[in-house]
Amino acid sequence: MASRLFAFAASLALLSLLIPSAYGKPASFKVMPGSNNIFFSVDIKYEGEITAVSLMQTDSPYASGHGWQPLKHNFGTVWNYDPKDPTLPPFSIQITDNQGKKLVAKDVIPPNWKIGAVYNGNLA
Repeated sequence: MASRLFAFAASLALLSLLIPSAYGKPASFKVMPGSNNIFFSVDIKYEGEITAVSLMQTDSPYASGHGWQPLKHNFGTVWNYDPKDPTLPPFSIQITDNQGKKLVAKDVIPPNWKIGAVYNGNLA
């Protein structure tokens, strides 16, 4: 009986590695120094290669703040957003991986974000 239970548990563990999680892939987003409502810089930690990053403001009153806005790669894992108009968080962040797949962390940067704070989310 114990050996069957062990075999069942082992097969579940293996399946969890093979089947993508419904909750997405974990990522962390650190707000970098210098960020404010007219410039936003974020250090993204994600297990995988990031080829592009975009940001969407949930409640922007400006036309330039609607839809996905591209960020510019700064260095390492840091990406910058230099908008035409002031930003209004919360922000959703979309990454594109090296296979072209787009993954989103919805409203991961809260309205009251702080410089140096790390916000964790799942990319789905």
